[in-house]
Amino acid sequence: MTEGWISLGQLGKPFGIKGFIRFNVTETILTEFELPLRLKLKKPDPNFPEKEITLLEIKPHTGKFIVLIEGIHSPEEADRLTGGIILIPQNLLPEIKSKNEFYISDLIGLQAIDEDGKNLGWILKEVQDNPAHSILIFEKEGGEEILIPFIHVFVGGVDIEKKTVVLIQPEVWNEV
Repeated sequence: MTEGWISLGQLGKPFGIKGFIRFNVTETILTEFELPLRLKLKKPDPNFPEKEITLLEIKPHTGKFIVLIEGIHSPEEADRLTGGIILIPQNLLPEIKSKNEFYISDLIGLQAIDEDGKNLGWILKEVQDNPAHSILIFEKEGGEEILIPFIHVFVGGVDIEKKTVVLIQPEVWNEV
């Protein structure tokens, strides 16, 4: 990822006829900024060069958001951006005020521990958005992945300072 920039989320399919695009956010702070806002857009496709964009509008829509980007005026133009990742400079993010709050990007690299504090040797590599709840993707030594729903039944707590995430009954996930 571009140094000093973090992902806000991924653009989905076009919405309507005016160039709006569905936006699946990982960080919901975007509504706190004054628009227009200069951001970056990149895609996993090597033929799509990273570029600066200007976000003109963001609107809530059925539990998600739709956005309007400068220069995009039709569903066909919007469709070319589907799958793009919108990035924001890290220095623009509001400061966290509570110990119980964090940015999703802060979770990457946390060590999994069990309820007794024993290190499981799992490192959090990715947080995947899911309609019901986010999914924590851990990597075990040797590269095997373990997916755990990010809900209180399975995740006991997150400590950004200690760089740990407490997993409840991790032996269940280790066997899956």
